[in-house]
Amino acid sequence: MLLFYLNAISNDDGKRTFEYYYVTYRRQMFIAAKSVLHNDSDAEDAVHNAFLGISKHIDVLLSADENQGRCYCIKAAKNAALNIARKNSHTDSVVSIEDMYDVADERSFEELIDKCEYEDVLHVIRNMDDVYRDVLYLRYVMDMPVKKIAQVLGRKESTVKQQLVRGKKMLISALSEEVMTANGK
Repeated sequence: MLLFYLNAISNDDGKRTFEYYYVTYRRQMFIAAKSVLHNDSDAEDAVHNAFLGISKHIDVLLSADENQGRCYCIKAAKNAALNIARKNSHTDSVVSIEDMYDVADERSFEELIDKCEYEDVLHVIRNMDDVYRDVLYLRYVMDMPVKKIAQVLGRKESTVKQQLVRGKKMLISALSEEVMTANGK
């Protein structure tokens, strides 16, 4: 199966990197997928889907350190498992109109981020729920466009946009509290 994935990668560095992550983290990815799906067959499918996605976006692993790469692989497997679970249950989440139009003002968001230390922002993002942490991290730390985040996480672009809006609201709230606490208010 490894050769199948390697054929999708054009450069030698990418092939070596992919092979390393495949050999090193395949089992952990399977465990993550099985924790969502509770079934070996579906978990294997999820890991396969995750590796297909990873092979298409090998540049992410090439620019990541070991811990980021590990997290990326496991998160890809978990998201692939969630996609399979969603398809199996035939349910789709519905976005409410209020959420679509209640978008955090980008300028005030940027101003707040500028007032905070980078490490404080990272600390808040790291402590958020997985759904929001992943999209915020990929968008604002890894500087990925929404379209690529959607591909990497195996989600619809509209879902990623919604998660960014909600995540920014939570981030703004948490950072505002920190700024107010730091200013003694």
